[in-house]
Amino acid sequence: MERESLVRSENISKDRYLPAPPEAAPCHAAAAALTALSIEFVAKPAEARRAQMAIPEAVNSTLKGVAGYAGCLVMASDQEARLITLITFWIGEDRSKNCSRNQRWLVKLIVPYLEACLRLRTFTAHRREILELGDQGETSSVHAALPSYAAATEPNARFAA
Repeated sequence: MERESLVRSENISKDRYLPAPPEAAPCHAAAAALTALSIEFVAKPAEARRAQMAIPEAVNSTLKGVAGYAGCLVMASDQEARLITLITFWIGEDRSKNCSRNQRWLVKLIVPYLEACLRLRTFTAHRREILELGDQGETSSVHAALPSYAAATEPNARFAA
């Protein structure tokens, strides 16, 4: 009985341990890579609802025009509305550096709503595409319904470095 060897064979073209070729990326590699800054905090009891609505606008208006800033997301726990996560996205070659430079400004923006900061972390993120749900719950074509992408001739033009 012949045993299979765990050592790579000389014939790489038939090597079963060779990694599978990557799938074709739907967008440019540099455009797909993001840095995400996540700030998790407990909002003051009287400010929880207002924080969910005011923070995205405050962050976007403050960071508008800042190199590498690509938007933000505010999430509130469905079990406790005071548990809020702010995530900002950064693109470009200096995305990590730009994210770090603006971290203090983001913390200052949430201070009026902040009771306690739980965690502040930076992530490397990768995106494939953005879908929007229609009135009936169906997904529209990628980027078509988003006004910020409507003017772009290419779906990934907004994220190009």
